[in-house]
Amino acid sequence: MKLFVWLIFIVLVVLAIRKKAKPLTASTPDEVRTGQQESVAENMVSCAHCHIYLPASEAVHRGADVYCSAAHADLH
Repeated sequence: MKLFVWLIFIVLVVLAIRKKAKPLTASTPDEVRTGQQESVAENMVSCAHCHIYLPASEAVHRGADVYCSAAHADLH
Protein backbone atom coordinates (compact mmCIF):
# COMPACT_ATOMS: atom_id res chain seq x y z
CA MET A 1 0.00 0.00 0.00
CA LYS A 2 2.85 2.42 0.83
CA LEU A 3 4.46 1.65 -2.53
CA PHE A 4 1.23 2.58 -4.31
CA VAL A 5 1.02 5.93 -2.47
CA TRP A 6 4.66 6.73 -3.33
CA LEU A 7 4.06 5.82 -6.96
CA ILE A 8 1.06 8.18 -7.18
CA PHE A 9 3.08 10.92 -5.46
CA ILE A 10 5.95 10.58 -7.97
CA VAL A 11 3.55 10.66 -10.92
CA LEU A 12 1.92 13.83 -9.59
CA VAL A 13 5.31 15.51 -9.10
CA VAL A 14 6.38 14.63 -12.66
CA LEU A 15 3.09 15.99 -14.07
CA ALA A 16 3.47 19.21 -12.09
CA ILE A 17 7.01 19.70 -13.38
CA ARG A 18 5.89 19.14 -16.98
CA LYS A 19 3.04 21.61 -16.57
CA LYS A 20 5.41 24.27 -15.20
CA ALA A 21 7.96 23.73 -17.98
CA LYS A 22 5.42 23.82 -20.82
CA PRO A 23 4.87 27.63 -20.96
CA LEU A 24 8.63 28.20 -21.33
CA THR A 25 8.65 26.76 -24.85
CA ALA A 26 6.33 27.37 -27.79
CA SER A 27 4.34 24.22 -28.42
CA THR A 28 3.54 24.89 -32.08
CA PRO A 29 5.32 26.64 -34.94
CA ASP A 30 2.29 28.96 -35.27
CA GLU A 31 3.05 30.47 -31.86
CA VAL A 32 6.64 31.13 -32.94
CA ARG A 33 5.52 32.78 -36.19
CA THR A 34 2.98 34.94 -34.35
CA GLY A 35 5.71 36.34 -32.11
CA GLN A 36 7.84 37.23 -35.12
CA GLN A 37 5.01 38.98 -36.95
CA GLU A 38 4.55 41.55 -34.20
CA SER A 39 7.34 43.76 -35.51
CA VAL A 40 6.03 46.04 -38.23
CA ALA A 41 8.20 47.76 -40.81
CA GLU A 42 8.36 51.52 -40.32
CA ASN A 43 9.18 54.31 -42.73
CA MET A 44 12.73 55.62 -42.48
CA VAL A 45 13.57 59.31 -42.81
CA SER A 46 16.86 61.13 -43.26
CA CYS A 47 18.08 63.87 -40.93
CA ALA A 48 18.37 67.21 -42.74
CA HIS A 49 21.61 67.98 -40.85
CA CYS A 50 23.68 64.78 -40.66
CA HIS A 51 21.80 62.66 -43.22
CA ILE A 52 21.54 59.56 -41.06
CA TYR A 53 18.41 57.43 -41.40
CA LEU A 54 16.11 56.82 -38.46
CA PRO A 55 12.54 55.60 -37.93
CA ALA A 56 9.93 58.27 -38.62
CA SER A 57 8.43 57.82 -35.15
CA GLU A 58 11.72 58.83 -33.51
CA ALA A 59 12.36 61.87 -35.75
CA VAL A 60 12.01 65.51 -34.70
CA HIS A 61 9.83 67.40 -37.19
CA ARG A 62 10.40 71.13 -37.67
CA GLY A 63 8.41 72.56 -40.53
CA ALA A 64 9.06 70.53 -43.67
CA ASP A 65 12.42 69.25 -42.39
CA VAL A 66 13.10 66.16 -40.30
CA TYR A 67 15.96 65.84 -37.80
CA CYS A 68 17.43 63.02 -35.73
CA SER A 69 17.47 65.10 -32.53
CA ALA A 70 16.34 68.39 -31.08
CA ALA A 71 19.97 69.58 -31.06
CA HIS A 72 20.24 69.18 -34.84
CA ALA A 73 16.86 70.88 -35.30
CA ASP A 74 18.07 73.85 -33.23
CA LEU A 75 21.12 74.26 -35.48
CA HIS A 76 18.90 75.12 -38.47
